[in-house]
Amino acid sequence: MTDRISVNSSARLFEAITKLTAMYRDKKFVVVSLRPGKDRTLDQNALWFSLYQRIAQMTQIGEVEDARRYCKLHFGVPIMRCDCPEFRDGWNRMFLHLTYEEKLELMGPCPLLGPDGFPVTRLFNRAQGIAYTDRIVAEFSAKGVFFGDLLGEVAA
Repeated sequence: MTDRISVNSSARLFEAITKLTAMYRDKKFVVVSLRPGKDRTLDQNALWFSLYQRIAQMTQIGEVEDARRYCKLHFGVPIMRCDCPEFRDGWNRMFLHLTYEEKLELMGPCPLLGPDGFPVTRLFNRAQGIAYTDRIVAEFSAKGVFFGDLLGEVAA
C-alpha cells in the first residue's frame, strides 16, 4: 500500500498526518519520503487536458482522447526517444515495427497498458513537460487553434 499526498494546505497536512498515524498504528513500520516543491503533474496534467479539449473542439482530430493519443505519439514519444537512450532502445525494439494505427492505439486506454496507455508523459521531467506543451501549441496554433486563454496570454 503506497499513498502519495501533496500537502498544500492545512487540511492536506492534517490528512497526511492522520494517514501516517493510522498506518503506523496498523503496521508498526512505515517508510516516509518527503521533498519540498510543487507536484508538476497536477498543474501540467490539467493544462494538457485543456489543450486536448481545445484541439478536439477546433480541429477534425476527433474526441479529446484522440487528441491526447495524437500528442503523446507525435510529441511525447520523440521527446523521450531523443532524451532517454533506454526509452529509445525499448521503443525501437518493441514498437517501431508496428503500424501507425497500432502505435496510436497504444497511447490510449487499453487492456494491456491500463487506463493511461503507454507511459510517455508520466515519464517526463519538468523540461520535457515544457517542451511537450510548446510543441503542441506550436503545431496546433499554426492550424488555427487558439490557446492564449489557457496559457495566460493576451490576444494580439
